[in-house]
Amino acid sequence: MMESAMKTMSKELTAGDRVSDLFICAAKDVRTDKNGNKYLVLRLVNAQGVIQGKKWRVDDDFIETFNAQDCIRVDATVKEYQGKLELDLGDIQPVPDEDVDIAALLPARPGEKMEPEEMQESLAKVIDSLANPHLRALLDSLFRDEAFSDAFFKAPAAKGVHHNYIHGLAEHSLAVSRIADAVAGQYADQVNRDLLVTAGLLHDVGKIAEFNYTRAIEYSDQGRLLGHIILGEKLVSDAIDRLNEGGGAFPDELRLQLLHLVISHHGEREFGSPVEPHTLEGFILNHADNIDAKANIFMKLRAQAADSEAPWSEYHRLLERFLYLRKAEE
Repeated sequence: MMESAMKTMSKELTAGDRVSDLFICAAKDVRTDKNGNKYLVLRLVNAQGVIQGKKWRVDDDFIETFNAQDCIRVDATVKEYQGKLELDLGDIQPVPDEDVDIAALLPARPGEKMEPEEMQESLAKVIDSLANPHLRALLDSLFRDEAFSDAFFKAPAAKGVHHNYIHGLAEHSLAVSRIADAVAGQYADQVNRDLLVTAGLLHDVGKIAEFNYTRAIEYSDQGRLLGHIILGEKLVSDAIDRLNEGGGAFPDELRLQLLHLVISHHGEREFGSPVEPHTLEGFILNHADNIDAKANIFMKLRAQAADSEAPWSEYHRLLERFLYLRKAEE
């Protein structure tokens, strides 16, 4: 019996299961075993996640039948190797791009999908809520740029960990902005709400250049060499320069604090932050970012466990704990 890729990527997958489905070959590595036989190690991606596959005893003609980033259909058996599940690949057939919806094979959002149009409407409401004319002008100038706007609403927020799917960046940025806005209301006399909300929208904006995501989500050269924090600071700084060149007068202090928020939002140097937060808005933004990232991780784990109704997740290395997935009763 052939199982779908839904099972391939779920907790219910067990050794011996059969799989027949479409994948993007995100990476292809040709290796040689101890007997001199060539074999392939593939990183396979579809909407349910990522899994490694191995194709044993291949010749040069077979190796040339498909390339990394191609869409392929595979028939395989699930095997366990060194405590992890992988696919023992049988038949592999390349599939022409015109015969498949590539976007449908990219990782999907857990739970109910949020459409880009909804996120665009949410963004417009946030911008309309800003009283500061300089921050409104900055966001207006960025999102009036069609190329920037398209990239922002399509990009993932990560390769793995959280919001690692198409539209993930916009979803995460809007959520962080809303969380930060809620906290700002608690300290309204101390927090520059407009600055904080704008930083919530732009804190990860460098990710539009950090990833390539037309097929599998992979780091771009810029992403590997510079990272999204440096890319984001430059993007925001350049946008402010363009406003000033066009007759604007973006205040120096406001610029300094906005760029500080973009640069410091990871919170700790050990987590990749070039500087730590030194403003109240910086502390709030860091925690809002962290809340939404961890909530998304939890949502994905709960979605993966939905079929089994397992109360606990497997051990999560990043969070360094097991997570209790059962919802409290109403």
